[in-house]
Amino acid sequence: MDLQILRSFQLQSIELTISDLTRSIAFYQNIVGFTVLEKQEDSAVLGTPDQTALLRLHADSNAATPLKNMAGLYHFAILVPERKDLASFLQHILDKRYPLVGASDHGFSEAIYLEDPDGIGIEVYADRERSKWQRLDGELPVTADPLHVRDLLQSAVKWDGFADGTSIGHLHFHVSSIAEARQFYVEQLGFSPTITLGNQVLFVAAEGYHHHIGLNTWHGEGASLPEPGMIGLREVTANIGRRDFETLVHQGTLGSDGKTTDPFGVTYYFQV
Repeated sequence: MDLQILRSFQLQSIELTISDLTRSIAFYQNIVGFTVLEKQEDSAVLGTPDQTALLRLHADSNAATPLKNMAGLYHFAILVPERKDLASFLQHILDKRYPLVGASDHGFSEAIYLEDPDGIGIEVYADRERSKWQRLDGELPVTADPLHVRDLLQSAVKWDGFADGTSIGHLHFHVSSIAEARQFYVEQLGFSPTITLGNQVLFVAAEGYHHHIGLNTWHGEGASLPEPGMIGLREVTANIGRRDFETLVHQGTLGSDGKTTDPFGVTYYFQV
């Protein structure tokens, strides 16, 4: 089989299991900045004012919390359209006195990290212009410098929640094996590696992006996988081109419904 090269990819939305719907809606609306698009007894859909759905919450008060050393979602990343949007978000978080867990300059992006009430990791970031991404032998360097907070905040304007054009930019996972991750994401799905660090880190992307999926073994090779129904990621919906979709179905990587599951239990639904 010829190696599949994924030509197009865009994360559309994600679904999370959380423990308390009222608490999570308050957090994702008032602290993070999503717009509530739909609310039911045990679930809610959040997104941007133009009705773009990015996040679906499913409440289960009996859901177990994954152990700290398990594989699973490290964070999901919210990509804001412009640097001023990131600056405004940061000023908003500081005004709310909500604790951050990190703030980094990755060279290709500037990022702020926090956790939701269930401990689910969130990154909010803005990309730099692609012309400023520095590549070495086809890959991006591993960079995690401190964020220049004062410089960033100079771009802040009044925060009014996430703007139209905000999206799920990438996902980052703890996994139990980089070799297995490469076999699935590169050799089967057709992503291109963009950052590699031995058996510890593999970032992959389509369309020359810095990364759509990040994978690491920082919780140890052979880390146990979360059980179905635990707090955290339920499934991912992504858009790909029709030709990619047909190729992946033909080679058996996707079902006819676009469903596939990676070696670590992450379920994706690909759609055209």
